[in-house]
Amino acid sequence: MMMQSVVSRSVKVAMLGTLASAAFMSNVAYAEEGADVERIEVTGSRIKRTDMETATPVTVLDASDMAKQGFTNVQDALQSLTSTTGAMTTQSVHGFTPAASSISLRGAGANRTLTLINGKRLNQYPKPAGGTDNFVDTANLPMEAVARIEVLQSGGSAIYGADAVGGVINIILKRDFEGVALKYRHGDTTEGGGANDRIALSIGSSSERGNVSTFLEFTDNEQLKATDRANFGLDTDKVPYSDFSAYSSYGARIAGGPSGNTTAGSLSEAECTAGGFLWIPERNLCGFDRSKWRDLEPENRRFISSTNFTYELAEDINFVGRLDFAEAKSTTRIEPMGIADYDVNVSGDQVTLSAAGGLSKTFADKATALGGDFAGAEDGDYWYVRRLHEFGNRMGETKTRNYFFTAGLEGAIGYDYSWDASINYGRTDVDVLRGGYATRRDMFDYLAEGDDGRSLFDPFTKENVADLSYTPFEKAQSTQKNVQANLTGPAFQLPAGEAMFAVGAEYTEQDYESAADSETQKGNILTTGGSSGQGERSYWATYAELSLPVVDTLTVDLALRYDRYEDFGGNLSPQIAVEYRPMDELLVRGSWSKVFRAPDMHRVYGDPTNGFTSVIDFKRCGELGGTPGEANPDDTINEVCNELHIDTTTGANKDLDAEEGYTANIGAVWGGDNLNMSFDLWEWKLDDMVSDISASKAAREYETYENMITRDEDGTITHINATAQNLAYQKVRGMDLTVGYNWDLADLGELKLNVGGTYLLKSEGQTDPTAPIDDDLEDGGLPQYRANMTVGWFYQEFEATLAAYHIARLHGIYYNSFKESAEQAGESFDGKAHETASSTKWNLTGAYHFSDSFTVKAGIVNLFDKGPNFDPTYTSWPHYQRGLYNARGREWFVEGEIQF
Repeated sequence: MMMQSVVSRSVKVAMLGTLASAAFMSNVAYAEEGADVERIEVTGSRIKRTDMETATPVTVLDASDMAKQGFTNVQDALQSLTSTTGAMTTQSVHGFTPAASSISLRGAGANRTLTLINGKRLNQYPKPAGGTDNFVDTANLPMEAVARIEVLQSGGSAIYGADAVGGVINIILKRDFEGVALKYRHGDTTEGGGANDRIALSIGSSSERGNVSTFLEFTDNEQLKATDRANFGLDTDKVPYSDFSAYSSYGARIAGGPSGNTTAGSLSEAECTAGGFLWIPERNLCGFDRSKWRDLEPENRRFISSTNFTYELAEDINFVGRLDFAEAKSTTRIEPMGIADYDVNVSGDQVTLSAAGGLSKTFADKATALGGDFAGAEDGDYWYVRRLHEFGNRMGETKTRNYFFTAGLEGAIGYDYSWDASINYGRTDVDVLRGGYATRRDMFDYLAEGDDGRSLFDPFTKENVADLSYTPFEKAQSTQKNVQANLTGPAFQLPAGEAMFAVGAEYTEQDYESAADSETQKGNILTTGGSSGQGERSYWATYAELSLPVVDTLTVDLALRYDRYEDFGGNLSPQIAVEYRPMDELLVRGSWSKVFRAPDMHRVYGDPTNGFTSVIDFKRCGELGGTPGEANPDDTINEVCNELHIDTTTGANKDLDAEEGYTANIGAVWGGDNLNMSFDLWEWKLDDMVSDISASKAAREYETYENMITRDEDGTITHINATAQNLAYQKVRGMDLTVGYNWDLADLGELKLNVGGTYLLKSEGQTDPTAPIDDDLEDGGLPQYRANMTVGWFYQEFEATLAAYHIARLHGIYYNSFKESAEQAGESFDGKAHETASSTKWNLTGAYHFSDSFTVKAGIVNLFDKGPNFDPTYTSWPHYQRGLYNARGREWFVEGEIQF
């Protein structure tokens, strides 16, 4: 018989010794005295051991328990973790990466959370989040092939190298699968939109010398539109639950002029509505309701395949490998272009039309120029504001292809020593095709055509749209090549037992390239930007671990890793961990390790990223006598105090330094027959943290960041330029608590209760050594705690699970800005009115096993149709944090599985 693989043994032990879910804690598994127990590898250490609990906290999400809680994909399961402090999901339809997802652990950011499959690094997504941060896409990870997910909730640079600041997500795939299994799942929402289907096929075959297992998965997700969620108020820009929400002023009007509130060429209410816009009577303004055109989640299709193989070459040598392929297509739709790119100067009878890029044309008679829009205008500077709804939705079709291949050898030297060596290759291709756009030059030529030009208010015909439409595109690719080797076993004998060791080395090459069409690169596309760049990096590392049983009840683990980057030099990362077991049921643990991270490749090698956003111009708003977030009848005041559309640029910085810091943890685990508990107090800190200042923060704290801001002659922001920089530091401290209890109900079956939570004690940072310290909990946007609870009832062939997911009340994302504005104005500040309410979502699922080969499951996700909690300070749509909440509402699913 072939030798059992390391991962196979690990799966079997974990399945027997783990109560796993987002809030579940691992049972403490101990070997009986004298028993022959297999050693396994647990995430957070490369030394094989006989128990699942170690000095560093690891949460285990078992595949069956993820299914019981109603999760349809890996992203949903990871997002439910209480240690998840932020997530990028496919709700981010306006971002640079609307087809990808990611997870941030411990508030460190997705780019500082390491994601592995079977301990192997994954390729980074070639399009950086926000145009700046590299990350691993969790949207295309195979759900059906997953045996379990181990989440190391502590830094792991001494074990795994860079990126493991907030923690490590290690997805363990099924191996040695035999037979055929077919699974089909259909889900839909009770309010419509967002229906989904998933079909999965698992095939495996074994011989005396090996096994081949293939997992195929296809998912089809329907578009969820904002108009599908009228029950939550999301079908309109004017959200009834947000005092600061408002319809867009980008409908059809002329802005500017000597008075700053011109009526030159303005449309009447009848002309406004007839033109396909929205009349806003309280503002006497022709605006637009963008939400009628927007997605909440895009339609997408995904095909994922994963094939594992193992073959016994000799008695103590196995040939192992895996081949993964995933292909996805996602289509996002947002509102049509809203432009303010064309300026008009009136001087006597002359009218001059101009735009960026040196575009200019002067007309001699203002009575007829540009359709007569400025016939009665006073001398001065004006500009058109127009929503180009005739062009239809701006849309983006993103096609992603992921490839991964690993092949290697695993073996044993005698009974005690294990070794492995592998080569690994990953590649991601992303093609983005956009629609609903036009170039600045083509639109200018259209308006300036002839002796008098055209009015921008004139309706665009289908022929006009066809002639002016431009299709931007972008191609991006990233690859990773890696070789690594490891050896583990007993080092020497101590009075209390054998000292165990692990040593290894690896070499990695990374490269990426992202390039857009020429017009996008020049910044010539109306209402869109782009992110491009290319670079390559190589590094090598060597590492060692030593586990020392000092006495029977005390073990000290030491680890040391040296990484050498070709562009950042070398770094040494040590770690010390202590395990104290005064009794079989109790483990007291503590660890400290140094962490480091080389800056994201795009922040070093990327081209400047051009983008567009809306901000509140706090300085100009105050100068004009307005109040941030409040509507004002004066167009200019209303714009700068609510929805000022500006250009942004985020640039790379080749002089960035690596981030360095530490992570620490101290806690205890109790593992009894029925009661399981764990408590951990943790902290991490990074110095020289690489980031950029957001446009909204720069506009809010304009005194500190005035050098980043460009203003026009009136003092209004027109552009914010943020360059990646090493900030002073970031420190986060918190505690985790998990409790699990099992009841034997005799003839009524078995009941299992698991409760877990994460509470943040501190989250603070500093942009530079002289700047004030930012309190993230006070500033807003960060919940202080999250808690989960699951109750499972198992009765004969039936099982049911009730799960609750709670997010605490939190300060609104711009809480501090509104507080400071009130203080500056000498007004009282109602803190509770600027907070987001707490939220609890419930899932109920059930399953019946008709036989060993046939199971039916059904469930309701979001049992009480809980909508997203609106943020009263979030002036931008959708007025809630998409990393914390979603607008899917109540949804149901049915699933059947048959095995042959």
